[in-house]
Amino acid sequence: MNDKRVYFNELAARWDRIPAMEDAPRKIRRFVERAAVSRARRILDVGCGTGVLLSGIGETAWVVEADFAERMLQENARKFATARVERVCADATRLPFSAGCFDLVLCFGVLPHLEEPEAALAGLLVLLRPGGALSVGHLLGSRELNAFHGSLDGPIVHDRLPSAASLAETLERLGAAVTDREEDPNWYFVRAEWPGY
Repeated sequence: MNDKRVYFNELAARWDRIPAMEDAPRKIRRFVERAAVSRARRILDVGCGTGVLLSGIGETAWVVEADFAERMLQENARKFATARVERVCADATRLPFSAGCFDLVLCFGVLPHLEEPEAALAGLLVLLRPGGALSVGHLLGSRELNAFHGSLDGPIVHDRLPSAASLAETLERLGAAVTDREEDPNWYFVRAEWPGY
């Protein structure tokens, strides 16, 4: 088991009790709204953790909660016992889904922790149906989040979030069309649509 998986598994039971920013619930609602979750019927939430996005996703969508830390998924299931949610323990670069099966892929608070972010993003885009969207979000801008990670001990000390502009360039290079890009010290959001050639 890699160091990051151990780290997040050890945090899982107390994750929701770790002090968060005062405005975190508002930003999470904003992310769900900007990602156009209400229009999607099949949603993949990558790096879902304990399920911070689930309460904002409507009852009509089928949601896959994916995380590489099994204890995060256990907490997720304990909090949200519903038939509309499927949970999958897998690395973001090796997800067990076929191409074109999702309307929307959500990556909230996870991108810096991926070992191979560009490979993961390429794989996630392929999972979208033509016209589907990928939304990436964080509670802080890249400089602020990177400084925070750098202040920590342990396996995420070197995890870095690219600037929104850099991420947009990467997504366009991978064949996606970036439709939204915002970043300030307290917000990060990039949305891209997949043409599905």
